[in-house]
Amino acid sequence: METIAALVAAGAAFGASYVIGRSLTASSLVVTLGGLLWGVGFAVLFFVATVTVGYLTPGLFEPWSLGVHFIALIVAAPLGGAAIAALTHWHVERVDAARLPF
Repeated sequence: METIAALVAAGAAFGASYVIGRSLTASSLVVTLGGLLWGVGFAVLFFVATVTVGYLTPGLFEPWSLGVHFIALIVAAPLGGAAIAALTHWHVERVDAARLPF
């Protein structure tokens, strides 16, 4: 159960980072920091949500496994989110530059 919740949180962070990289027309540094912040935000949201659900329904989550998944998510989600946002932004800039007539 913890693995599924962590994968959903990582997928949401990566999806939000992709959207930021695709739609934000700022510098690459700002886009990368936005992806990093989305990764941290979804990791913290995962932790708060699973602890709350685990408190309300005892026995649903295993605390040790929840901690291991949170540690993995707090490392992987920000780094992956920053990379996805930066690479998407770079790709969009290159495609837009190729469309210029000069």
